[in-house]
Amino acid sequence: MTLVYKCKHCSCEIGRLNNQKLDLNKVGWGHLTSEEKTSLMNYQPTDQIEIKSICEDCQELLESNPANHELDYFIQ
Repeated sequence: MTLVYKCKHCSCEIGRLNNQKLDLNKVGWGHLTSEEKTSLMNYQPTDQIEIKSICEDCQELLESNPANHELDYFIQ
């Protein structure tokens, strides 16, 4: 299984964890509700899980433009 962290705003790859025996509880997924997991995780047919996160660039944009927090997508 591979975990791929992607920015939910610009879709850039933030990071990747490759491991055949990856324990999702060790990366903190045991603390999320089922609803949070459904909204943040996307299972791919290639035994890969995409996880929505936020990259440093988009975080900086949000910090300098707080009104953008109201938008699902602020990059077009």
